[in-house]
Amino acid sequence: MDLHVQASRPPTGFVADTMLGRLARWLRMLGYDTAYDKSIADDLLIERALREERWLLTSDGYLAQRRILRGRHTLITSNHLDGQLGQLRHDLHLSLDPSGQRPFRCATCNVVLRPIAPREAIPLVPLYVAQHYDHFAQCPCCRHVYWPGTHWVAIVGRLAAIRQGDSSLPR
Repeated sequence: MDLHVQASRPPTGFVADTMLGRLARWLRMLGYDTAYDKSIADDLLIERALREERWLLTSDGYLAQRRILRGRHTLITSNHLDGQLGQLRHDLHLSLDPSGQRPFRCATCNVVLRPIAPREAIPLVPLYVAQHYDHFAQCPCCRHVYWPGTHWVAIVGRLAAIRQGDSSLPR
Protein backbone atom coordinates (compact mmCIF):
# COMPACT_ATOMS: atom_id res chain seq x y z
CA MET A 1 0.00 0.00 0.00
CA ASP A 2 1.39 3.40 -1.00
CA LEU A 3 1.18 5.79 1.93
CA HIS A 4 2.99 8.54 0.05
CA VAL A 5 0.01 10.60 -1.17
CA GLN A 6 0.43 13.56 -3.51
CA ALA A 7 -2.09 16.35 -3.92
CA SER A 8 -2.91 17.74 -7.37
CA ARG A 9 -3.04 21.24 -5.87
CA PRO A 10 -1.81 22.56 -2.54
CA PRO A 11 -4.30 22.08 0.29
CA THR A 12 -5.73 25.24 1.84
CA GLY A 13 -5.56 24.03 5.42
CA PHE A 14 -3.72 21.42 7.43
CA VAL A 15 -4.02 19.58 10.70
CA ALA A 16 -0.79 18.13 12.11
CA ASP A 17 -0.56 15.16 14.45
CA THR A 18 0.97 15.40 17.91
CA MET A 19 4.47 14.54 16.71
CA LEU A 20 4.65 17.40 14.19
CA GLY A 21 4.44 20.50 16.37
CA ARG A 22 7.62 22.07 14.99
CA LEU A 23 6.46 21.53 11.42
CA ALA A 24 3.08 23.10 12.30
CA ARG A 25 4.84 26.22 13.65
CA TRP A 26 6.90 26.62 10.48
CA LEU A 27 3.88 26.16 8.23
CA ARG A 28 2.09 28.87 10.21
CA MET A 29 5.08 31.20 9.80
CA LEU A 30 4.80 30.59 6.07
CA GLY A 31 1.14 31.60 6.18
CA TYR A 32 -0.44 28.15 5.96
CA ASP A 33 -3.53 27.58 8.12
CA THR A 34 -2.28 24.71 10.28
CA ALA A 35 -4.27 23.31 13.18
CA TYR A 36 -2.26 21.56 15.88
CA ASP A 37 -3.11 20.14 19.29
CA LYS A 38 -0.29 18.46 21.18
CA SER A 39 -2.63 16.09 23.02
CA ILE A 40 -5.40 15.08 20.61
CA ALA A 41 -6.45 11.44 20.17
CA ASP A 42 -6.18 9.91 16.69
CA ASP A 43 -9.96 9.56 16.22
CA LEU A 44 -10.52 13.22 17.14
CA LEU A 45 -7.67 14.27 14.85
CA ILE A 46 -9.25 12.45 11.91
CA GLU A 47 -12.67 13.84 12.79
CA ARG A 48 -11.28 17.37 12.82
CA ALA A 49 -9.47 16.91 9.52
CA LEU A 50 -12.66 15.71 7.84
CA ARG A 51 -15.02 18.20 9.51
CA GLU A 52 -12.80 21.20 8.72
CA GLU A 53 -11.73 19.83 5.32
CA ARG A 54 -8.06 19.95 6.31
CA TRP A 55 -5.21 17.89 4.92
CA LEU A 56 -3.81 15.61 7.64
CA LEU A 57 -0.07 15.62 8.20
CA THR A 58 1.05 12.62 10.21
CA SER A 59 4.20 10.69 10.98
CA ASP A 60 2.13 7.71 12.22
CA GLY A 61 1.98 4.97 9.59
CA TYR A 62 -0.99 3.29 11.27
CA LEU A 63 -2.95 6.53 11.26
CA ALA A 64 -2.15 7.07 7.58
CA GLN A 65 -3.66 3.67 6.75
CA ARG A 66 -7.13 4.67 7.97
CA ARG A 67 -9.51 4.41 5.02
CA ILE A 68 -11.73 7.19 6.31
CA LEU A 69 -9.01 9.69 5.33
CA ARG A 70 -9.71 8.94 1.65
CA GLY A 71 -6.25 10.06 0.56
CA ARG A 72 -6.45 13.44 2.34
CA HIS A 73 -3.19 12.97 4.18
CA THR A 74 0.56 12.93 3.87
CA LEU A 75 2.68 10.48 5.81
CA ILE A 76 5.72 12.52 6.86
CA THR A 77 8.75 10.27 6.51
CA SER A 78 11.54 12.42 7.96
CA ASN A 79 12.31 13.22 11.59
CA HIS A 80 14.07 16.41 10.49
CA LEU A 81 12.26 19.68 9.79
CA ASP A 82 14.14 20.36 6.54
CA GLY A 83 13.23 16.93 5.21
CA GLN A 84 9.60 17.39 6.28
CA LEU A 85 9.32 20.75 4.54
CA GLY A 86 11.08 19.37 1.47
CA GLN A 87 8.62 16.48 1.34
CA LEU A 88 5.63 18.85 1.53
CA ARG A 89 7.16 20.99 -1.20
CA HIS A 90 7.53 17.93 -3.42
CA ASP A 91 4.35 16.00 -2.56
CA LEU A 92 1.90 18.88 -2.13
CA HIS A 93 3.57 21.50 -4.33
CA LEU A 94 3.77 23.78 -1.31
CA SER A 95 5.49 27.07 -1.83
CA LEU A 96 8.17 27.58 0.79
CA ASP A 97 8.59 31.18 -0.28
CA PRO A 98 8.07 33.48 2.74
CA SER A 99 7.68 36.57 0.56
CA GLY A 100 4.24 37.37 1.95
CA GLN A 101 2.08 35.75 -0.74
CA ARG A 102 -0.03 34.48 2.13
CA PRO A 103 -0.75 36.43 5.31
CA PHE A 104 1.63 35.42 8.07
CA ARG A 105 0.13 33.55 11.01
CA CYS A 106 1.02 33.39 14.67
CA ALA A 107 3.35 30.44 15.20
CA THR A 108 1.52 29.65 18.45
CA CYS A 109 -2.15 30.50 17.79
CA ASN A 110 -2.48 30.05 14.00
CA VAL A 111 -4.30 33.41 13.80
CA VAL A 112 -3.49 35.80 10.95
CA LEU A 113 -1.11 38.51 12.18
CA ARG A 114 -2.05 42.17 11.89
CA PRO A 115 0.53 44.86 11.11
CA ILE A 116 1.09 47.36 13.91
CA ALA A 117 2.81 50.73 13.84
CA PRO A 118 6.25 51.02 15.43
CA ARG A 119 4.83 53.36 18.08
CA GLU A 120 2.42 50.57 19.13
CA ALA A 121 5.24 48.03 19.26
CA ILE A 122 7.68 50.12 21.33
CA PRO A 123 6.24 49.18 24.75
CA LEU A 124 5.90 45.53 23.70
CA VAL A 125 9.40 44.74 22.42
CA PRO A 126 12.94 45.02 23.78
CA LEU A 127 14.50 48.48 23.49
CA TYR A 128 17.11 47.33 20.95
CA VAL A 129 14.35 45.94 18.71
CA ALA A 130 12.31 49.14 19.00
CA GLN A 131 15.38 51.17 17.97
CA HIS A 132 16.43 49.00 15.01
CA TYR A 133 13.26 47.71 13.35
CA ASP A 134 10.38 49.48 11.62
CA HIS A 135 8.05 46.61 10.68
CA PHE A 136 6.00 44.78 13.28
CA ALA A 137 3.01 42.43 13.35
CA GLN A 138 0.96 41.24 16.27
CA CYS A 139 -1.27 38.27 16.95
CA PRO A 140 -4.74 39.56 17.85
CA CYS A 141 -5.25 36.47 20.02
CA CYS A 142 -2.13 36.01 22.18
CA ARG A 143 -0.77 39.54 21.52
CA HIS A 144 2.71 38.22 20.63
CA VAL A 145 4.68 40.73 18.53
CA TYR A 146 6.79 39.67 15.54
CA TRP A 147 9.48 41.56 13.60
CA PRO A 148 11.95 40.61 10.83
CA GLY A 149 15.01 40.17 13.05
CA THR A 150 18.12 38.08 12.51
CA HIS A 151 16.10 34.93 13.22
CA TRP A 152 13.94 35.74 10.17
CA VAL A 153 17.03 36.05 7.98
CA ALA A 154 18.08 32.57 9.12
CA ILE A 155 14.59 31.18 8.43
CA VAL A 156 14.53 32.68 4.92
CA GLY A 157 17.98 31.22 4.19
CA ARG A 158 16.98 27.79 5.42
CA LEU A 159 13.82 27.82 3.29
CA ALA A 160 15.82 28.92 0.23
CA ALA A 161 18.17 25.96 0.72
CA ILE A 162 15.20 23.57 0.93
CA ARG A 163 13.64 25.07 -2.21
CA GLN A 164 16.91 24.63 -4.07
CA GLY A 165 17.04 21.00 -3.01
CA ASP A 166 20.28 21.27 -1.06
CA SER A 167 21.37 17.64 -0.70
CA SER A 168 23.29 18.40 2.51
CA LEU A 169 20.02 18.98 4.39
CA PRO A 170 18.89 16.17 6.72
CA ARG A 171 16.07 14.09 5.27
